[in-house]
Parts: sequence; C-alpha cells; structure tokens
Amino acid sequence: MTGVGELLALVSLLLFSANALLIGPAVRRLPQDLGFLLGLTSNVVVAALLVLGQYALGGPGSPPEWDAIALFALGGLLTSYLGRWFWTKSIATIGPTRASAIQVSNPFFAAVAGWFLLDDRLPLVAVVYGLAVFVGLNLASRRRSGDPGEPGSGSVSLKHLGIGLLGALAYGLGNVARGAGVRDWEAPIVGSLIGAAVGLLVYGLVNTDLRKLPSAVRGADPVGRRMWLLSGVLTIGAQTCQIAATQYIPVAIAVVISVSVPVIVLPVSVIFLRREAIGVPTAAGVLLILGGVIGLVVS
Repeated sequence: MTGVGELLALVSLLLFSANALLIGPAVRRLPQDLGFLLGLTSNVVVAALLVLGQYALGGPGSPPEWDAIALFALGGLLTSYLGRWFWTKSIATIGPTRASAIQVSNPFFAAVAGWFLLDDRLPLVAVVYGLAVFVGLNLASRRRSGDPGEPGSGSVSLKHLGIGLLGALAYGLGNVARGAGVRDWEAPIVGSLIGAAVGLLVYGLVNTDLRKLPSAVRGADPVGRRMWLLSGVLTIGAQTCQIAATQYIPVAIAVVISVSVPVIVLPVSVIFLRREAIGVPTAAGVLLILGGVIGLVVS
C-alpha cells in the first residue's frame, strides 16, 4: 500500500503549492494576522463538514481512541500554532529566503523523531533520495546575489537562527505526533479537525483581541477575505492528505514529498505568472528536488 501513501503525499504537495501561490496576493490585500485567523477558521469549518459527511456515510469505521485524540491535539498545537508562529517570526526577523532555508530542516527533525518514537527505519535508498530533496530545497531557498535586500540581510544571530529552528522542530514533531495518532486510530479527517480546532483556539486566545475582531473582519477587503478562506481550504486538504499518507509510508518520506513546494511553485511562477527569474543554484535545487521526489515515489 506504499503507492497509496505516496499518492496522498503528492496530492498534499499540490495543495500546499497552490496555497503558496495564493498567499502572496492574499497578504497584499489583507494583513497576515487577520488572514491567518481566517485561514484557521476555514480549516476548522471545512474539516468539520468533512467529518460530518464521513459520519453520515458510516464514520471512520472504528471507535475513537483517546490516545490518538491527544496526539492529534498535540500535533495541532505544534504545527498549526507553534510552528506557524515561529515561522512567521523568523520571516519578520531574517526574511523569507533565510527563513525558508532553515525550514527545510523540518523533514530531518521528522525523520529523527519518527525513528526514535515510531520505529520508522528508512532504507538507505530513501535516505539518499531524501538528502537530495533536502539539498535541493536549501539551494532553491537561497537569495540570489543582486536581489533586493530583505530583513536580516547581514549575518544571522544565534537567537534568530534558533527561532527558525524552533519552527522547523515544531513542524517536524507535530507531523510525527499526527502520524502516531493516525496509526492508533485511522481517522485522518477527524485528526485534521482536532488539530485545526486546537490551533484556532490557542491562536485566538493568545494573539487576537476578540472585542475588535468582528469590526476588523467587516472592514477587511472582501477579495482578501475570500483568498484567505480559500487558503484555509487548501491547507486543511493538504494536512489531511499528509496525515493519511503516514498510515502507509514513514512520516519522514511523507513530509519530504509534501514540503517539496519549490518544484511546483518556481516553474509556475517563472513560466506562467512571470513573477520572478531564477538563477543557476535555484534551477539546480529544483532539479534535485524533482529527482529526489521521483526516486522516493518509484523506489
């Protein structure tokens, strides 16, 4: 059944890539803080509708497992809240390019945690292909010389490096927690709902002035609102497919495939959207990612 897991991971990659292409225009129309909250709300609503539909058709097929529910909640806290918070913070302090480069360590943390906690032992060929994706992601995330300056364009302090690594660590551990949960209880859609609800609850309580929220939403750009809500649909779909993939393949392989967003986003941006030019390192990185993902799928 590994083919099913790899197919689900590929669908997750396509959905994450579509979201990456959407976020840039969405941020220009609506501030990230409010948009992020709308996206999380959309996560919960869409996941709830999917769960209702699933139960109308007979449910997940097995009774709830409380250990799995706790793991899904922990995964949501780590990914939907802590991972995104540290990720956003690192973008603000060191810029999106360097933050993206640090974020590629997410599969490494997932692989190590999966090995220790889930006994996910990767064959040597999978490690080689995974390393190719890892190197490719790092190359694709580098800022080209001559590009406009960005925050943190000088040397990166250990503090700011630590913030980015904490984000990658939170994502990696969160993915492992969700993978462990879906192996205890094969209910990836319910797991996505639990994780999204936890992320929304914590973010709403910690980062949002609930008294000003209704007026802020009403006064927001309507197109921006719709774009962020669509972003929520795309991300919950991607997360659900990623969680479901871990039922069939090791967590690290599912994560490596689903986070290989540059292999989709960069060609689309260059060829169809005309948004950016790419240099030799970026092109080499995309080819490495593509080769690594193909190798993981067919091996």
